[in-house]
Order: sequence, then C-alpha cells, then structure tokens
Amino acid sequence: KKQKISRRMLRAVVPRLASSLKAPLASRLPAVATWTARGLATKLPEEVVADHAWRQTNHIWSSQELETIEKTHHVPVTVTDRVVNTLMRTLYHGFNFITGYRAEDPSVSSVAWRLIILESVAGVPGFVAAGMRHFYSLRALKRDHGFIYTFLEEAENERMHLLVCLKMFHASAATRFLVLAAQLTMGPFLTVLYAFHPPAVHRFVGYLEETAVETYGNLIAKAQTPGTQLYDAWTDLPAPAIAKTYWKLPDDASWIDTLKHICADEAHHRDVNHTHASLPSDAENPFIADHMKDFDRAALERVQSALLGGAAAGHAEKPKVARH
Repeated sequence: KKQKISRRMLRAVVPRLASSLKAPLASRLPAVATWTARGLATKLPEEVVADHAWRQTNHIWSSQELETIEKTHHVPVTVTDRVVNTLMRTLYHGFNFITGYRAEDPSVSSVAWRLIILESVAGVPGFVAAGMRHFYSLRALKRDHGFIYTFLEEAENERMHLLVCLKMFHASAATRFLVLAAQLTMGPFLTVLYAFHPPAVHRFVGYLEETAVETYGNLIAKAQTPGTQLYDAWTDLPAPAIAKTYWKLPDDASWIDTLKHICADEAHHRDVNHTHASLPSDAENPFIADHMKDFDRAALERVQSALLGGAAAGHAEKPKVARH
C-alpha cells in the first residue's frame, strides 16, 4: 500500500531536514577545520568516519542473525575446487605453525599476530576482483551486473576488520614485514589468476573465509570459557569506539560482541564468494537486493537522526517571548 505524504508535511519536514544537513562539518560532526590554499581541510574523529552510511554500506547484524552463524564447508566438485581447497588447507596449517596458534587454548599474542595478518590479506581479493571486473566492463563495453559494488564493499569491510583489530593489538616490526610480504605476494598472484580464471579466485576466497569463520568461532568460544587464556584476558574488554560506530553496537558492547560481528561478516563473504564461483559469467548479482536493504536502513537512520537533531536544535534555540 503506497503511503501519501501531504504537501503540508513536506513543507514542514524538508526545510528542517535541509537545515540539519546544510553544514554537517560545522554543526553535526565534532570536526576541526582549517582553510588551506586548496580549500577546506577537515580532520574528523575516526569513530565518526567509521560510520559507513555515506559510502559502502555494511550490513548491521541483528542478535537473531548472529545466533544463526555456523561453520560450513563447500565440498570440492571440480579440479579447481580440489586444488584451491588443498592449497588453502596447507596455508592454514602452515599459518597456525608460524603464528604459534593452538586452537585448544590460543594465547593472546598468537591471536594478535594471526588476526592482523589474516585481515590484511583478506582485504586484497575483493579489491582485485572489483578492479579486474571494472576494467573488463570498460574494455568489453558491457555491464558488470552489480558485482563491482559487492566486492568493493567486501574489501572495505575487511579493511575495517583490520583497523578494529589494530585498536586491540600492537603490530610489531615482524608483523608489519609479514603483512608487506603477504600483500606483495598475494596481490600479483590473485590478479594474474583472476585474469585467466575468476572462479578459481572466488573459490579460493570462499575457502579462506571458511577458515576465518572457524578461527573467529573458536576465539569467541574460548573467550567465553572460564580457565582459558582468552577468557582471562578478554572478559571485561570493551569494544573499540570505531567498532561501535561501524556495526551500530550499544555503548556497553564488549570486545567479544565485536568478534561476533566480524565472524558474521566473514561468513557472509564465504557465502558470496562460493556463490559467485558457481555462477555463469553473465549472471546477475543475487546480492543486489541485500545491498539495497542495507542502504535503505542506513538512509532512514540518517534522515531520522537529522530530523531529530534539527528538531532538538530548533527547540533549544527557540527565542523566549516576554509577556507584558
């Protein structure tokens, strides 16, 4: 049923919304702005920039959705599936050995090293896929059917995971070296592989995300189990400010709550990449509707915030009329 908005309501709402959004940097955001020769240079607090309503809109997980996240495994069917699955399992066990990660009772130091490297690597494939599809669309003069946006959002989501982890863990010189080495290795490798066989890259990422879900699920379980190293270290840790903004977490959210949202993101990337690896090259993006719902949610929240903020400001600045 279509909702009809009267002209009177529009005349009342639109000016208030416009006035609330007119000077967002000066009034609505806690920013420090200075004029330069090139224009207005504004420094925004990172917890403000973490709000993705104005760019790639991330999904905000409900408590019900978080409870349904589970480990799954795509059974290899093709030769490519078997090759990349074997490669991923080899890398997974090798990574466990290098970082000293023991799933039965992981130490905080092994987890810190593991998550920083994992998230720095996980942010590469999405950007490679989006870039390669972008150039192919230009070169072939064809539509991309909406996948560029999906993979850009995935890359940005993984980068946010990394930034959140860096709020909790220190990146040593050795960690930074491994991050650099991994990027210099994975970037060219995935680019060349995507040029020749895109489904192989997406299947590889699908298996990579399976290991990520396995890792985060284990960390969450151990952090909630008395007697483990993670339980002693993480029980009372609050969520970083940028995590609260990015996933719209409550003020009293914990680090464990943050991990649950990261795990849900990884499960979604797993499903997206396994799905895309099995789709025909000219298929439509089946996740477009989900992006639209996420954007509509973010836009509605932004409008409501602007209206409420404008109404509050108007009420506070209403001049007092003296009675005679």
